[in-house]
Amino acid sequence: MSDNNSQSPPNSPEALIARMEILQSKLELINAQLSDVMRERNAMEIKIADAQTRIQKILNKLPQSADARQLTLLDIASIESDPLGDNDLPIHHLGTKVDE
Repeated sequence: MSDNNSQSPPNSPEALIARMEILQSKLELINAQLSDVMRERNAMEIKIADAQTRIQKILNKLPQSADARQLTLLDIASIESDPLGDNDLPIHHLGTKVDE
């Protein structure tokens, strides 16, 4: 930093007062920035809490694992849509010919 460091003796009381004024203005700036950061953090915490509440409401609406009827229907639907379990698409490599 180009500011005077604390090891050099002040040249005069006026220099010390000027240095203190600079430090005071820097502290005011830092306090303002800190206030902004704290306000933003508080807003983010509120958003996170709201999102967690919405997620929990959605999870509460999902069927429980004890409800075997819903899970069985899901398993049957997946078997009917792909009886061989082979729903992978062919992989084509760049730069190679694929026989058709």
